[in-house]
Amino acid sequence: MKILIVDDDLIVIKSCRRVLESEGMETSSAETVAMGEKILYQESFDLMLTDIKMPGVDGFEMIQRARKIQPEMAILIMTGYLTSEIIEKSHSLGVESYIAKPFTPEELIEAVRRLI
Repeated sequence: MKILIVDDDLIVIKSCRRVLESEGMETSSAETVAMGEKILYQESFDLMLTDIKMPGVDGFEMIQRARKIQPEMAILIMTGYLTSEIIEKSHSLGVESYIAKPFTPEELIEAVRRLI
């Protein structure tokens, strides 16, 4: 399984990569939406794990771009601001899976496995 992690926080990226790779998953990462978009054009992924609140272009824009490039890819939102507005907007973009930050390694693995 190949997973793209998009988050502006390097600690979150490193933590997610460590947890997912320990479960035998292959990961790539991007610190910005532009970097994430570029990677999606170059490689295919089973899942994208994206933060919502990022400086500049946010995770909702990342989801819209990802849907155009790889429409069948599963998407998991991670956010420290899990509000009803974020859940509603996520649903409107066809994303029904989310995980609230901070999360445990077990919660991340469980959320990923539910999607795939």
